[in-house]
Amino acid sequence: SASVRVLEQAGVSGASLVIAVTETDEVNMLACMLAKQAGAHTTIARVRDPEYDTDLALSPDGTYPGVDVTINPDHQAASEIARLIKNPDSSEFDYLAGGKVQILSYTVEPDSPVARAHVRELNIATATLVAILRDGDVLIPRGDTTILPGDKVFVVGRRGVPSVFGWRAGREATRLRSISIIGGSSIGYYLARATEPLAAHGVQLKVFEKDPERCRTLAEAFPRLTVIQGDSSDLEVLQDENAEASDAVAVVGDNDQSNLLTGYLLKRMGVPRVVVSLKRTEYLPFTGPMDLDATVVPRVSAAAAILKIIRGDHVLSLALLKEAQAEVLEVLATEECPACRIPLRDLGVPAGAVIGVLVRAGQVIVPRGDTRILPGDHVIVFTAESAREETARLFELR
Repeated sequence: SASVRVLEQAGVSGASLVIAVTETDEVNMLACMLAKQAGAHTTIARVRDPEYDTDLALSPDGTYPGVDVTINPDHQAASEIARLIKNPDSSEFDYLAGGKVQILSYTVEPDSPVARAHVRELNIATATLVAILRDGDVLIPRGDTTILPGDKVFVVGRRGVPSVFGWRAGREATRLRSISIIGGSSIGYYLARATEPLAAHGVQLKVFEKDPERCRTLAEAFPRLTVIQGDSSDLEVLQDENAEASDAVAVVGDNDQSNLLTGYLLKRMGVPRVVVSLKRTEYLPFTGPMDLDATVVPRVSAAAAILKIIRGDHVLSLALLKEAQAEVLEVLATEECPACRIPLRDLGVPAGAVIGVLVRAGQVIVPRGDTRILPGDHVIVFTAESAREETARLFELR
């Protein structure tokens, strides 16, 4: 609540951090403004409406009065979907270290060259296989770990290198000529904005939306997109507009069940790449059997952004891996960091964690047992839930 009395009872006047993440943008902004006036040090507001991108940015620095940081889950989710569409051979994708490092995940196909191979046999000197998701459990691979068909493998390395692993996992490269966006919600709006530049490169872009007012807004904002008014949960509408001929489809409607069903039907109709947005993480276990290529949960995207702020200045970026219930941290090693100057083989990295790569003076280093972390290094660390506390102590994180 944005009530002054409730905020006072919560003790916001002495708070170092106040986070407002209700379902109402205006309540979140007002709560932050009141908390700031009461003496809160840092305020974070969840803001979703695209209109607030510009309309209420009243301060000279483009922020809202009393709000230090805005988190827009829909904008972040749309950015993630756009990355997944533009990199169509991975089911999770993120950049770290200012774009120098990539983390990607692939599902190992039965006929893949790496299926039933030991990790030590992969011979990927320029990247690190940091984790395997198998039957819902996270495995931190060692040299004698066997990769099985159906495993979801996470690979981290210098930008461009993890993408090469895709052919080993058995994923064929997908050419992108047409994209359909199912749903003109705020995620659909942000996704249209992120993908519209592809039209200049000959990519055909369509947006399906039932609400006529939303259709008008989208058509005016993005003239290079084809906006189709119709119920996107109606199979006939999708078939009439040849949605199944798309190279990639993003299903970003407001209803999870409808999104899952639409995504499943499109996949069965032959769409090579289907990405679905979900509000609730409870549905994630069902997406594998439905053969969906990737799922994005806006709340998870927002949680990663908030956790980065909570963890403090030494955490430069943070990605949450949805199904794996794990984190990928980019940590700045300081002079006082306990992990510095010790060979990795002697460092005592917990069993549920692995150091993927180091970035030193702009160069990406794939670490080995005798590698030492130095002050100033950007350290990319994968940590499962079970190892978070030990990993935090190793790098003096909060």
